[in-house]
Amino acid sequence: MILRRLTHAVREQNWFALALELVVVVIGIFIGLEVNDWNQKRLERESDQRALALFVDELQLMLEEARVDLRYVTASMQDLSSGTEIALKCDASGEERARLAAAIGSTLNWRVPDVRPSGLADIGDSGTLARLGNPDLSRAVGSIHQSIRTIDDSMNFIAPQYDRAWQMLLPHLVLTGPIGPRTIDLDAMRPPSEYLSLVPQEKLCGNQEFLLGLALLTAFYESSVYNFGEWARVLTTAHELAEAEIR
Repeated sequence: MILRRLTHAVREQNWFALALELVVVVIGIFIGLEVNDWNQKRLERESDQRALALFVDELQLMLEEARVDLRYVTASMQDLSSGTEIALKCDASGEERARLAAAIGSTLNWRVPDVRPSGLADIGDSGTLARLGNPDLSRAVGSIHQSIRTIDDSMNFIAPQYDRAWQMLLPHLVLTGPIGPRTIDLDAMRPPSEYLSLVPQEKLCGNQEFLLGLALLTAFYESSVYNFGEWARVLTTAHELAEAEIR
């Protein structure tokens, strides 16, 4: 229709009509491009909000788990820290020995940060971070990736230390029951170990191999406390920034 009118205007040398038709065509194309661009941006905004919502939800879950894990490894480290004094006491009480056995037994629950990668990957791969244009959030996401690499490297480095500690401790432990999963009540006093006890105190008192194994295990948990503390801090920062971007 428009092409027919343009052809007719050229034949009739009606330059005004020709110019008017061309203007109408250009305006139509411009409006079409603008509408398409607006729709594309709307779809991207909706996609960004979905990616942000998933990211915030997963950050919240990881943060809650990190806080629980931090409390757990901190409690284990504190119990282990008092173990050296107990191991050096030749007249340690049954209660002290049970507390030390429970502390050692608790380290069998080796805890590492739990990473939920889907939201973390989606917010980066979908281009959401770039479109948001929030440099603080971009740095926070980068810190999460860096923290994951650091924790992996740290765990790989200290895992042999953990194994070595247990090799040194095992000759001084007695298995008193089957080892199985337990429910950990972090708000209650740590109960005596359900499956481990110590050899008689006269064999344990001042034993250098046991003391060294205990020191290695304590150092391992000091590293875990640091890792979980940093992990919780990084997650908290990212969660606050990402939540602020949700509209």
